[in-house]
Amino acid sequence: MSTAPVSTTSSSARLLARTVAFCSFTDVDEQARAFAGWSLQYTQISGGLFHGSSSIVSLGGIRLLVEHLDKVIMQQGSVPPDRLAVAVPLELEGHARMCGEKSERDSLHVFSSGPEFEFFSPDRHVLVNVEIEPEKLSTDSMRALGKSLVSRPMGPLIPMTAEAAGNLRDLLKQTLAAAAQSSPGEQADTDDRIQLLERTILYAISEVISVAPGAATHVAPAKYWSLVNSVQEKLQDPASCPLSIAELCVQLGVSRRTVQYAFQEALGLNPIAYLRAVRLNHVRRELRLGESVTSAATKWGFWHLSSFAHDYRVMFGELPSATARRFSRRD
Repeated sequence: MSTAPVSTTSSSARLLARTVAFCSFTDVDEQARAFAGWSLQYTQISGGLFHGSSSIVSLGGIRLLVEHLDKVIMQQGSVPPDRLAVAVPLELEGHARMCGEKSERDSLHVFSSGPEFEFFSPDRHVLVNVEIEPEKLSTDSMRALGKSLVSRPMGPLIPMTAEAAGNLRDLLKQTLAAAAQSSPGEQADTDDRIQLLERTILYAISEVISVAPGAATHVAPAKYWSLVNSVQEKLQDPASCPLSIAELCVQLGVSRRTVQYAFQEALGLNPIAYLRAVRLNHVRRELRLGESVTSAATKWGFWHLSSFAHDYRVMFGELPSATARRFSRRD
């Protein structure tokens, strides 16, 4: 990971602190930690060395995070219950699902719509994430509006017209540019600018949520999403993690054809490749924690170490021994 942070903080206005930072990543787990306070796990599904970045701007009670990802990622996690977290796609090309629903570029993605979320993101993926903490907003009226948005029931995806989505994208791009231009030597102007930007974004998001058709409804997820979730649960424990489709079918009591259909419809993937990718991600996390290559690989069912090393390199762009050495040097 490389970072190039720039920050300014007002000593006279506690709620109007501004920070601007940029971070680049070559590891999906490190990228996931850019979301402060979230419980979040990224699993890399498509192969190759990962390159991602996060550009972060904090404006009082609003935090903007522009996330670039260049691999197919299964994102799973939860948002602190006192926050509203939505995202506006700048780029979203390929098979994408948000909590089982088809994810599109002109949809507002609501990560705080439920206790947990799953976002299956394509390899061409750039989102502007907007996180709102009502208690940190600058005025009583904004704090009241922020709290009402947090408590409002809504689905994981809110459809927008092409015009509304384009206007919101333009507003967020302009806000990001304006936030980075404030001079720390002109603090009064900076505070006024921050409050203006904070208010502009809050009301723009509120308008989209209020006027969009079906904003407060929950659309039925993809037909096979519940089966995909059941598979996900099996994959989290090495004691129950299936090593083959045959084993998976026996565990779930379903046919191979059903599993094939479920993964094709929900994720657009071959289930064999998906199971292998998830297990490889588990091994990578074990190596990050200091496990030996042999121990980590066999724990997750990779008994043929030469084949495992080849698959690992295809997935992550490096041999498992290189990962192990890099993290052992950090101790």
